[in-house]
Amino acid sequence: MAANQPIFVGANSIARIGNRFFLIVEVEAKVPGVEIDPVFAVRITREQARRLLNAGVIRTIIQNTRPQSTPGLDVEFKGVLFANGRFFSVFDVENSTDISVLVRINREEAQRLIRNRARRIKVVRRPF
Repeated sequence: MAANQPIFVGANSIARIGNRFFLIVEVEAKVPGVEIDPVFAVRITREQARRLLNAGVIRTIIQNTRPQSTPGLDVEFKGVLFANGRFFSVFDVENSTDISVLVRINREEAQRLIRNRARRIKVVRRPF
């Protein structure tokens, strides 16, 4: 990434949720006074996932507990993802890398987070 490029891809990975695959992507736009960094998901085919993984795209971390910030490790809650009938809290985790972590939650927790103004992670549901 060029130092002066204002828009770039941050964390990006492939998540397998049930029998479906999603490209999880953070788009970052940063200039003085502006910092925009939404995360979204794009449904992809099994073949697209295989090829992207073979090309070096990493697998999304999916776990049951929230990642914790530590010295040198920044954790930012990005929103709630509804995908393939499942619910996740989405976190951006940064140290020397920039990765997305999905934390399994139930419907009630997802609804509570949305009521408390958490963003809904947009999903492009039809594969390209």
